[in-house]
Amino acid sequence: MKNILLIIFPILLFACKAKKDTTDYVALGYEKATIIKYEVESCGYIIQLENENKLMPDKLDDSFKKDQLKVWIKYEILKKQPMSTCMAGKVVKMLDIKRQ
Repeated sequence: MKNILLIIFPILLFACKAKKDTTDYVALGYEKATIIKYEVESCGYIIQLENENKLMPDKLDDSFKKDQLKVWIKYEILKKQPMSTCMAGKVVKMLDIKRQ
């Protein structure tokens, strides 16, 4: 009986392991970024790209409002930049966002 459990347990352990996402987000037009809780002047949450540029999303779903959250984003810089007291970066329209 013990031998059967020793054989079945590892099989079940590896069978239940979640599949890793192998999507090539860069090829799909996404950029790696980090959500930042920006404590300057009522900025709220901003997005910092890998190249250190900061973006202010026009809308950000509450499920992504977590400091230091790693994400993939697809965005569009608004042609007409709205007035803002934050001035941490360009305001962008979020086209899509996914967790890394």
